[in-house]
Amino acid sequence: MNTQRGSLTINVHRSSLAMSIQRGSLVPRDMDSSGRDMQLRVIPAEVKFLDTMAGRVYRLPITVHNLCRWNQKIRFKEPIKPQFKLMLTSLDKELASGLQMTAMVEYHPDKDEDTFDRLLISIENKTTEIPLIGLIPSCQLEIESVVNFGTLVANSKVYSKEITITNHGKAPGIFKAEYHGQLPILIFPTSGIVDAKSSMVIKVDFCADQPRIVDEEATVILQGQPEMLLSIKAHVVEQIIELLNMSSDRRLECIHFGPVFFGSSKIKHARVYNNSPEPINWVAIIQDDAVGEELGTDIRQRTDIALNNLAYMRKIKNIDTTIIISCLPNEGTLQPYQKTVITFCFTPKLMADGKKDIGPSYRQDYALFLRFESVGSKDGFLRDDDYKTIKSERFQKMELALTGTGLPVLLQFDPGPVLNFKPCFVGERSEIQCIIKNQCELLPVMYHFKKTANFEIDPEKGEINGGGTVDVMCSFVPHQLGVFKVKQMIEIIGLVAEEDLQSLSVKSFHHVYLAFNSICKASTKKVVMKFDPGILPSIRNPTGKFVVKDLAKRKNYAPVAMLQSAMTRTHNHRSCEEPVKDMLLAFPNDRAATIRSKDHHKHFRPIFTKVPRFNCVNHDFAYTTLEKQQKKLHENYYAMYLKYLRSVRLQKKQAERERMYSYDDTDIGLEPGSGLKSPSLSEAEIEEELSSAANSIRANRLLTTRSIASQEEESVRRKVLKGLKSEPSTPREKHDCSLILTPKQIHQVIVVRY
Repeated sequence: MNTQRGSLTINVHRSSLAMSIQRGSLVPRDMDSSGRDMQLRVIPAEVKFLDTMAGRVYRLPITVHNLCRWNQKIRFKEPIKPQFKLMLTSLDKELASGLQMTAMVEYHPDKDEDTFDRLLISIENKTTEIPLIGLIPSCQLEIESVVNFGTLVANSKVYSKEITITNHGKAPGIFKAEYHGQLPILIFPTSGIVDAKSSMVIKVDFCADQPRIVDEEATVILQGQPEMLLSIKAHVVEQIIELLNMSSDRRLECIHFGPVFFGSSKIKHARVYNNSPEPINWVAIIQDDAVGEELGTDIRQRTDIALNNLAYMRKIKNIDTTIIISCLPNEGTLQPYQKTVITFCFTPKLMADGKKDIGPSYRQDYALFLRFESVGSKDGFLRDDDYKTIKSERFQKMELALTGTGLPVLLQFDPGPVLNFKPCFVGERSEIQCIIKNQCELLPVMYHFKKTANFEIDPEKGEINGGGTVDVMCSFVPHQLGVFKVKQMIEIIGLVAEEDLQSLSVKSFHHVYLAFNSICKASTKKVVMKFDPGILPSIRNPTGKFVVKDLAKRKNYAPVAMLQSAMTRTHNHRSCEEPVKDMLLAFPNDRAATIRSKDHHKHFRPIFTKVPRFNCVNHDFAYTTLEKQQKKLHENYYAMYLKYLRSVRLQKKQAERERMYSYDDTDIGLEPGSGLKSPSLSEAEIEEELSSAANSIRANRLLTTRSIASQEEESVRRKVLKGLKSEPSTPREKHDCSLILTPKQIHQVIVVRY
């Protein structure tokens, strides 16, 4: 390949003998002459023959341009070495102003070696030199000068970067790279040959074992070039997992739930923050063996009193803490600098102490510790023990304290939990005023009386402040005779966690019972009859019949006929026609009841005249014949629809029953009652059924340090009966190999060396 580069400019002044010469160009200084300037430009400034081989001929042109305003006589002098030859018929040339000429330089090497010479161009007494260079094929190696790993996490992982050495020449080139520092940096390969017009990848490995700022240098030697330095940079930081407040970005170290009734729940929220440049798998673990843990004890009582009840202390130590504290989600993956919201639910459970009565001062205090850990390579093999203890525990594990108090629901009733009402008759009322006191000074109580037959409560529901009272009127309103002994249920309402343990709903979480006792007696009042002889309108009082004195206390209805006229002969005169069938007999003063719009199929007649009463029909409000038919059709339609729904429901139940108790029609010769018994389930089968039903609940449960330790101990004791296979063969093995473990499952993986 032949190239040209640069230019040569000659500025000649008549009275000047000095000139300035640079590689690739010649620019003489302007000298004083007899008022005339002469200029000459030579292109290229040097003639270089690249990648030459012996026995071949190479040519390159050289151009001379007269920049002066008059003619100039130019003299060329041939190169000294015979490999270079100037292709001109005459070495003296005269060039007019503004014109240019081109000469050809020929190079024919006889050896595979670099050759150097020069070509001299003279103008009067001034001479310039054009270098002539003949180069054999060589390498031109190029490499990147900086390897930047960026920001890394100190998790003992090996990070790799690739750099490329490129050879732009036509001959192979040799390189060598060395690193003599103290950091875990490895360069591979450290030496090699790069072919012509090709490239080679060099791999630089760095182990991020601890936080530091890396700025190291490696020595790189490229063939044909001076020694250079390769800069290796990285910023290694800790993989920090943090717990932040919901309202601000301040770190959260403790969550106080405060007092909560046994059976109810309280929810708090926080945010898990990945303060590192790489994704992180995290898991939450309850430290149920931590120092300072309190589980159902009264922190206000003296130490000697607590130690006196060792049986209760041993009992609370075996309680599953995951039913008291829950955290959802308790595992997951966080992207770099990502935050996610987690929910803590506190549900205290009452653990009865046989030696202590549950009174107003009774309480159970809880202090639990929850640890958030990153899953994966945490403690590198390059770290010392002191670094593990201080740094790894500090940054890769976040501890959160959870405190709360469980209180019992205590209500005091005055006159007592048993209320004896005075006996009364049907329709009468017996009342007792009950005062309910909330003995808990810290929390209010919401109550609700369930409805009970023959008893009424006013008010049925309400709220009692801490240490406050409320008056409730309990009434006995019998609707039937008998002796009543009833348990009145009082529901205590509060916030209870849903099944997902991430939301609360108002539900009943506790019940209190009152005993109601009373008697409903039969009425023995004497009924005295009187006769009202007057015949007055029905709107004043009933006439012409016997009435009870206390009838005015009851609801008054206009009297109507209760006797069929066609079946009685009372006041039957010969002049009257034969009564209509099913005609009813009306009282003398029942017109207010018999003339109103009733069933049109009923007919009335008075006692004496037997003339049918007029039936008043208001056509503006009465049904027409078509409307009556449509109403009847609608009634039939809904009756048939309900009947159809009932049949479908019964068929569905029958199908489920047959599927549950399916049997074969094939007779296998077994006789009923011949002593054949169903096989009993083993303990393993029963545990399997229970485990399948509770899988969804256990999946959301927190890990505990005690359970992890017991699993590890059990795994160490377990004997390995078979070796590992290179490939899965059974369906069970294939299914297990296709599983993708969650961070919680990865955290429970135990590696044991036998």
